Amino acid sequence: MSWSQFLYLLKPHKRFWLLCAGLLLANLIFYFFFVAGEIEQINIKRKNYQAGRKELTAQRKLQLRARNYTESQKAWQTFLDSVDHKIRFPDRLNEVKLLFRRHDLDPGELAFKSEPVNGLPLVRFVSTIETSGDYADLKALLNGIRQLPGLFYIAQLSIDKDRRAGLLVMKMEVAAYFNDAPHDS
Repeated sequence: MSWSQFLYLLKPHKRFWLLCAGLLLANLIFYFFFVAGEIEQINIKRKNYQAGRKELTAQRKLQLRARNYTESQKAWQTFLDSVDHKIRFPDRLNEVKLLFRRHDLDPGELAFKSEPVNGLPLVRFVSTIETSGDYADLKALLNGIRQLPGLFYIAQLSIDKDRRAGLLVMKMEVAAYFNDAPHDS
């Protein structure tokens, strides 16, 4: 089909095709002058919104970190305040000795070694204790140690049976933490 034959087919519908071409031209003009500008404005606003949201999220994360840090500091200070000062160590030692006497157990020589806790205002008192007795007395002793006030714990524990005496032999390493900060009287 040649160009002249194509124009011949369109000629009877000339007004229709001119109207379609005019509408197409009007739509293109409308799109480029109004819609394209609005799309560009929407994209700019979307980018600004995303940047603002990212900045707000970063600020909230920073505020949350600061709040968590402050709460951690308060919790740490509360913990330090709850731990007895090291001048209370003799009182705690007497309580341990009393526990042994209450259950008719012999702790031997109770000698505690003090060690500073690296980077913290705490001091750790450690002792290895060996005693022997029946199961009920040893269990009651361990329960009593567990209920001692302050930060007192059993670091290592072993129980063996003494075949000659028919008793249980308990070896344990106990440790107690005390506040090493300057004491206010």
